[in-house]
Amino acid sequence: MAQSKAESFTAYLEEKQRLERLPKPAAGGAGGAVLPLLAVLAAAPGRPMAVSALQAASGMSFLDFSNALKRLADAGYLTLSGAPGQETALLTKLGAEVAEVVSQ
Repeated sequence: MAQSKAESFTAYLEEKQRLERLPKPAAGGAGGAVLPLLAVLAAAPGRPMAVSALQAASGMSFLDFSNALKRLADAGYLTLSGAPGQETALLTKLGAEVAEVVSQ
């Protein structure tokens, strides 16, 4: 059975509140930059994306990008894997659901 939009939105709000409770990055942090990263990853659902390509697509500075990536991983929205310099990012089920709600 498909999840209703109200249930999806409630899940989104709960996760957004949880994300806001995570420690904030230092000055110049990635506050609102996490959602665009979700959108970039959601454009290729189910496929890992090279972290270097994700940063290039984001247009963010290295520091802002790394802070946003860490916040998304800590919140359970994406997983990171691979050797240093070859890391890939992949949306989790939760990350894909949040990206879908945000893009509507």
